[in-house]
Amino acid sequence: MQKHSYTPPAFQLPAFHCPFCGVLCRQYWLNIWFQDNGMRPFEELKFAHCEGCGKRSIWHEGKMVYPDASGITPPNPDLSAEIQADYNEAANIINHSPRGSAALLRLCVQKLCKQLGEPGENINTDIASLVKKGLSPKIQQALDVVRVVGNNAVHPGELNLKDNRDVAIQLFKLINLIAEKMITEPKEVDEIYGAVVPQASKEAIRKRDGS
Repeated sequence: MQKHSYTPPAFQLPAFHCPFCGVLCRQYWLNIWFQDNGMRPFEELKFAHCEGCGKRSIWHEGKMVYPDASGITPPNPDLSAEIQADYNEAANIINHSPRGSAALLRLCVQKLCKQLGEPGENINTDIASLVKKGLSPKIQQALDVVRVVGNNAVHPGELNLKDNRDVAIQLFKLINLIAEKMITEPKEVDEIYGAVVPQASKEAIRKRDGS
């Protein structure tokens, strides 16, 4: 099955998905110059010029500082529109507030549990219910990571997210991983099953399984 392929922006990478046009394009790395007894480059500043749209991202000491949603994989398209909106908002504020970004991702998990058929009112209860329904232990771990980190972002405890942008970035990956395993892959299996297995065989399978 095809995964949603995405190449996030990374320093000096010759091609990545442009944060402006969203297309995988060649990037031309350019120095930023200033005049000081002749022209000299800012060693810590660079542009990445997108071959596709012509816009330039700005990088400082190896990190993209413009635009804001740097290096964030787009939300899985099988997530609900509401979850995708929260996800994108979290991406837009990550550079300014990793804690706020993590809190929004916790909200995404709460809404994702609802999309999966749970009440969506209490994440712990929803996860426990999904486990009873056969939720993979690894996906349970992924849900719990986002839940715990997001909860500590709202009610700070031992985990300090004030300056921990890297932790917040991992949460975006986990949200998409959960969606891939819980929504996208089952949907793709259903589509293949519906297209390939003859109706008579489907009836025989239903009788075999007592459904």
